[in-house]
Order: sequence, then structure tokens, then C-alpha cells
Amino acid sequence: MQDFQLDIVTPYGEIFNGKVTAVYLPGKDGEFGVLPGHCDMLALLRTGVIDIQSETSHDLVAINWGHVSISHNKVSVLADGAVCVRGGGSQVSKALEQAKRLLEEASSDTSMLAGALRKLDEAK
Repeated sequence: MQDFQLDIVTPYGEIFNGKVTAVYLPGKDGEFGVLPGHCDMLALLRTGVIDIQSETSHDLVAINWGHVSISHNKVSVLADGAVCVRGGGSQVSKALEQAKRLLEEASSDTSMLAGALRKLDEAK
């Protein structure tokens, strides 16, 4: 299966860097997916959850807002704030709490928050 490079960076450092098979992003005008061979584009991201899929793992990254650049086989996300939910046991619980806090502080849109929090709860 083909893959592409995904980088997620905040002003505080790198959150994710690796090869993925698909990524689903919370675009300003709705969620959209990126697969290998996606057209080049720039998009504004809203508060939500980035769903990252690779051949060996499935990760979630909560963001408060940001931008994405898609070019050739590289997707670069610059987010103002982000929390990656991965690991096992207490690490996941702690990351989930941080992600929920980030989302709740970033938006008062209750329907958007409900969808994002549901995705995070499914990660348990």
C-alpha cells in the first residue's frame, strides 16, 4: 500500500512525524480525507481531531486550530495547539484528558465538540 509523509507541528514542537496511509482532517468547511496522490492544496483547520492511519497504527491528534499544506506526497499541519493520543494504559488516559481540555477551551460550538469528543472516547 502507498504511503505519504505527515508532519504535525505546533509553536512548541513536533507532535507527529511519520509515514501514513490516510489522514482525516477537521477542515473549516468540514472534515476531509487525504490519501496518496491527493491534489495540492492549502486549507484552514478548525477545532477538532486529526485521524491518522498507517499500516501499523491508528493515532488521533486533537487540535484547536491550524493550517494544512498538501503537496505531492507530503502533508504538513501547523497547529496552534495539539495533543497526540497514543500509547497505552495511563498514558492514553492522561492524553485523552489533555485533548478534551484543549478542545473545550478552543470552541463553544457544542455540536462540533460532541463529534470531536466522541472520536476521542472511541480511542479508549
